[in-house]
Amino acid sequence: MHCKNCDENVNSNYCGNCGQKSTVGAINLSTFINEISENVFQINKGIFFTLKELFLRPGDSIREFISGKRKKHFKPIAYALTFSTIYFLISRLTNENTWMNDVISGFTNAASEIDENTKVPVLLIWLSQNFAYATLLSLPIFSFASFICFWGLRRNYLEHMVLNAYITGQQAIFYTIFLLPKVFINDIYFLELIPFVVTVLYTFWVFWQFFKEGNKVLIIIRSFFTYSIYLFLSLGVLFIIMAIQNIGGS
Repeated sequence: MHCKNCDENVNSNYCGNCGQKSTVGAINLSTFINEISENVFQINKGIFFTLKELFLRPGDSIREFISGKRKKHFKPIAYALTFSTIYFLISRLTNENTWMNDVISGFTNAASEIDENTKVPVLLIWLSQNFAYATLLSLPIFSFASFICFWGLRRNYLEHMVLNAYITGQQAIFYTIFLLPKVFINDIYFLELIPFVVTVLYTFWVFWQFFKEGNKVLIIIRSFFTYSIYLFLSLGVLFIIMAIQNIGGS
């Protein structure tokens, strides 16, 4: 047996060279739940390695993690939760809205213009005030969209969850970086637009690297449709939530 992390021969439960478990396998429901339960609140030195990798070679690094080289990596759900929480805390300290606040506010304002009796669901208010959890709740939707759009490239849904969890954590870092200048600059319109463009382009870059076996032009098209389907599904979920709220309150 060979270690999937360092390729050394392994004759026990752990690799004698790097220390990774010899039983590391494919990403499935069992391993995914186990990763969450064991590591979602664990901060270790792997976070710095993962930070570097996701800035320099994100798609390649995530593909290596999924293939079994996991010893040095910070776990995906923990990564997304950690940096989403940091972004949320800094937004509170600087008295700035998160992008989730802006999206939900814009959606509810538009819905109110259509029907003045429309009420803002309690769940949407909670989501806008708990960015990290809202991010994790939106992760399955985006992953479902990418799973559909990249169908046929031999990646299961939970592997898309891993891929997009790392992307989500990195996007939170970009939003945090562009959040700080807003405290000192009054004309902030371009600062609202830049992080959105950067995070979308970053996602395209990660998909470009990660799906190496795919046609490059089709990867760009698939990435575009991933965002389109994600937007459509998210709006559908929001409309359903608001409809249930209004029916219950009538």
